[in-house]
Amino acid sequence: MNSLFFILCLLLVSAGAAAGRPPNVIYINTDDWGIGKVPPLQPEARGADLIRTPNLDRMRREGMTFTQAYAGNAVCGPSRCSLISGRHPGHAAWRANRRTLPTGQWPPEHPLLGEVARRAGYATAAYGKVSAGGTMTPEQVTACGWDEWVGFLGHIDCRDYYSGYVWENGSKVPLPANTPGLLEGTVLDQGGSGVVGEGRGTFLEDYYTDRIIAFVREHRERPFFVYFASTVPHGGPPGGMRVPSLEGYDRVPGLTRREQVYCALLTRHDRSVGRIRAALAELGIERETIVIWTSDNGDEDSYYHRTDTFDGNGPFRMRKRSLYEGGIRTPMIACWPGTIEGGSRSELVTTQWDLMPTLADAGGREREPFMDGISILPTLRGNPAEQAGREHVYFEFYEGARQQSVRMGRWKGYRKGGWRGTTELYDLSADPGETRDLALRHPDIVARIEAIMLAEHHDHPVWNLGPK
Repeated sequence: MNSLFFILCLLLVSAGAAAGRPPNVIYINTDDWGIGKVPPLQPEARGADLIRTPNLDRMRREGMTFTQAYAGNAVCGPSRCSLISGRHPGHAAWRANRRTLPTGQWPPEHPLLGEVARRAGYATAAYGKVSAGGTMTPEQVTACGWDEWVGFLGHIDCRDYYSGYVWENGSKVPLPANTPGLLEGTVLDQGGSGVVGEGRGTFLEDYYTDRIIAFVREHRERPFFVYFASTVPHGGPPGGMRVPSLEGYDRVPGLTRREQVYCALLTRHDRSVGRIRAALAELGIERETIVIWTSDNGDEDSYYHRTDTFDGNGPFRMRKRSLYEGGIRTPMIACWPGTIEGGSRSELVTTQWDLMPTLADAGGREREPFMDGISILPTLRGNPAEQAGREHVYFEFYEGARQQSVRMGRWKGYRKGGWRGTTELYDLSADPGETRDLALRHPDIVARIEAIMLAEHHDHPVWNLGPK
């Protein structure tokens, strides 16, 4: 009897420990994946019916769709800086893509994403496009707080899906199967097919997925945080878009070869999502794990030569590199079996710099003053009444023009040209495509938005908004 009582006590203690354990978090951040190319989110978008993403479809059915999710910025470097540093674009170090920053601008004095997760009790890992801005040193990547990382030091060298090397925990590791001679005739921009062949070469998307699953297996007994910075569907040199196979898209009438390769990349990434979730189920930890899938900015259509086949940003204006909604509004799905209600939707305005305080909150730590975001854990847990709100979201961006934008409730302010530009005003509840400028009708709201722009911008030695 005493032994039975002892066993019951142990089971109760074990159950209590499990209940108090932070949820695992896997954050999957794709590269230039516009919301109009996520069939379960924008099925009416032109060309969405051509793209096969069964695992994202399942995530939507089993999880929560965030209908008002924003990237960290309008292009990869500054977007990832906001994500990893927890700072909005008016405070962040990187506010446009460039290779280096002036001395003293990086790293920040406060802890970065991986270190915040560590302090919250997580084992941490990052895979793929792990740079927090331009080109970083191996030591700078490690200093972001990763116990393990595999990927590239900048946002240019990671573009080749069959690179001849990869960085692993600070060391450059060759990938012998990807030597140019072995993959001759496969690069689209060199007149090649774009198809390498199954079982030939090392396809990095699959390589990262294998490493993620191995990390999860190794750390399944303790909380873990995985940042999967996939490069899909980014194209461009040095290697451009290449895939193991066309996934059947060569049998879809009317698609160019570039479009076939592009779609195959999307479907191949979807398979990675499915493999990761299947591994969680196999290990019996899917109910203890939050999987979040999103993108680093709005759609980019140059990789398949800007044909009219796809409507990459759905109803939103412009695309990557713009602070109109099409450049910064992103798809986002979160799945947490047993906690998140399947097929649910959230209208919460959330940004990529919310990830840092969310991880801290999950580990029982307070949001720190340097964090510009809010924890969205109450929403993920189905407790919207406990969810902290926000008065506004601020962006600034410096490629092509000095842009600023503010989301404040239903209102969106946009200004190009710095302090001397003219502020436009849109009512996103009635006009998500930002087609009707209401600035002249609502000068009071414009004044409030311009005051936010002034207050949220911190001076930077490289990027400024010009004379006032």
